[in-house]
Amino acid sequence: MMQIDNSSNDIIVSVSGLQKSYGDHQVLNGVNLDVRRGERIVICGPSGSGKSTLIRCINGLETYNGGSITVQDPKSDTPLVKLSDVRREVGMVFQSFNLFPHMTVLQNCVLAQVKVRGEQKEAARERAIHFLDKVRVQDQAHKYPGQLSGGQQQRVAIARALCMTPSVMLFDEPTSALDPEVVQEVLETMVALAREGMTMLCVTHEMGFAQQVADRVIFIDGGNIVEEAPPAEFFRAPKHIRTQSFLRSVLGTGERAAA
Repeated sequence: MMQIDNSSNDIIVSVSGLQKSYGDHQVLNGVNLDVRRGERIVICGPSGSGKSTLIRCINGLETYNGGSITVQDPKSDTPLVKLSDVRREVGMVFQSFNLFPHMTVLQNCVLAQVKVRGEQKEAARERAIHFLDKVRVQDQAHKYPGQLSGGQQQRVAIARALCMTPSVMLFDEPTSALDPEVVQEVLETMVALAREGMTMLCVTHEMGFAQQVADRVIFIDGGNIVEEAPPAEFFRAPKHIRTQSFLRSVLGTGERAAA
């Protein structure tokens, strides 16, 4: 594991007292979380616990009812104010691939660069090819999403997010919609990104991935962070009874072990 600077000026995302509700249903109950540059955090918990809502709030896809979220501008080290600026720095990969079916893989990766970042098409194309190569689907560049396997489509979705050169990558259960035989190819892509030092928050039930690359594992239940610890401690000696129950359930179903 890489060494994370614990100084406050290394914090790139700060979540303070975050609250989110849908009508009378409280989803997040005052969540506090600091993310440091280069840190890899895996967020796990039962369905409906609020983990996906948390990262959707960070990306600005969900509004929240209380608390605050601050994302630092990596260039000026000052908080980003505009939502459009936050989304430029915080990339997100979803459960579903969200690729435009009428566009080729290459066109999918070029579009946002041109429309959002104002890149020239040739520069955007070169960057797209670079990241498609990084996730090992460059040979699929001129195909349409429907011609690709689920694993290939998810790797294209990762490449598309990387093309925006984000400071932080959020993953919302990126393997949950995939057939079991293609899950590993997506996890290998994410492991490679983690080892290159990408700041990552990943909502996942892939505990082997958590053990392999995470600096910190966070367990959320009922809208609260119940437990957080380095992977060795989290898996070897979980302290909270809810964490213990969750791990027995997940690891007892043939969940992938760490490589």
